Amino acid sequence: SVGSRSGRHEADTMPGFDYSKWDNLELSDDEDHHPGAQFIEENTLRRIKREAHENKEKERAEKIESLEKQIRKNERKIKELSEGENAPANEAEIAKLRSANSTFQSEVDTERRQKKFNAEEAVRDAWSHSLVGAACKPDAGPEKLDYEAFAKKYGDQLDALAVKDFGSGYEEMGDYFRDNSHLLTEHAMGYMLLKCLYMEMEGNTLGMRRGARAGYALKSIVDFAEASKRSMRDAAPAFFGRMNDPEVAKEYEKMYEDYVDKLKKRAVDKKKEEEAAAAEEATRRLQLKGDDKALEELPREERLGPGGLDPVEVFESLPKEMQDAFESGSVEALREYVNGLPLEDAKHHMKRMVDSGLWVPAPGEEPGLALQ
Repeated sequence: SVGSRSGRHEADTMPGFDYSKWDNLELSDDEDHHPGAQFIEENTLRRIKREAHENKEKERAEKIESLEKQIRKNERKIKELSEGENAPANEAEIAKLRSANSTFQSEVDTERRQKKFNAEEAVRDAWSHSLVGAACKPDAGPEKLDYEAFAKKYGDQLDALAVKDFGSGYEEMGDYFRDNSHLLTEHAMGYMLLKCLYMEMEGNTLGMRRGARAGYALKSIVDFAEASKRSMRDAAPAFFGRMNDPEVAKEYEKMYEDYVDKLKKRAVDKKKEEEAAAAEEATRRLQLKGDDKALEELPREERLGPGGLDPVEVFESLPKEMQDAFESGSVEALREYVNGLPLEDAKHHMKRMVDSGLWVPAPGEEPGLALQ
């Protein structure tokens, strides 16, 4: 090998050029620079490092999954203990489980912060896609819309989403939200919840289940984003990535079915609530009609109902039995009489009563069959 140049005389140097940077530099023999030997050594080292990294991160992922599984188990136990008559007596155990979950979650967060990425993982982007034409304009970020404005702007798109069939997997749904990330909001989650609720109230359980697929995915992304302290747009890729794990997908399906069951129960309660509100409004109208002067004293254009009919004129055209029911304020008497009429006659009278405002049907109820 070539030794140090520190013994070089000043007379051997070219004036104006400093060779000191070469001092104490040792060069290997030519044999050490054999391209094949160096290539094999570097790749062997790279492989060893990669395998060590993969093994370590696999252990980390297994630990995180074990902790998250325990957290889910404790959450289910907390839910069981919080319901029923014995809930107050279970407060100590519930507090203990919550404290354990807090510790487990802290460990999960620590493991995720300590996760290391190799070069291949650092550049991997599962949601990258090409944009063409007007779509190339930069993302302005989430819109600042209130719920009403959001529903007005994206209602048609959300209605289409509610009936979209994504099949049995989650890859297609992930692609959909990647291309429509403006729907990754809590407003969209709320809209889909109400959409599914009303479908179930109308008896469209199959449609409700299909819409609940997207609705529950939005809810899960909201929860995932809150837990990881990220935006829904940032959390969505990770959420759909986890769906590739069969165990995670299996657990998610159970939670989806639980979500559907709760929707069904809520639909029953909400329908009763709206029917009660409609009956209350109808009773109010009946009582108001009991005092004809209250309506007759109003200008005709002010007392017209939603269908453009005059309630005074409609009332005077009703059979005497229906007028008596109105004047007594008895919804049951009115219902009994209408149910005894031929279907076409009942539909005719009820449609006119709805159009005049004498009767307010429940949401989704056909006006002509309001009392059937």
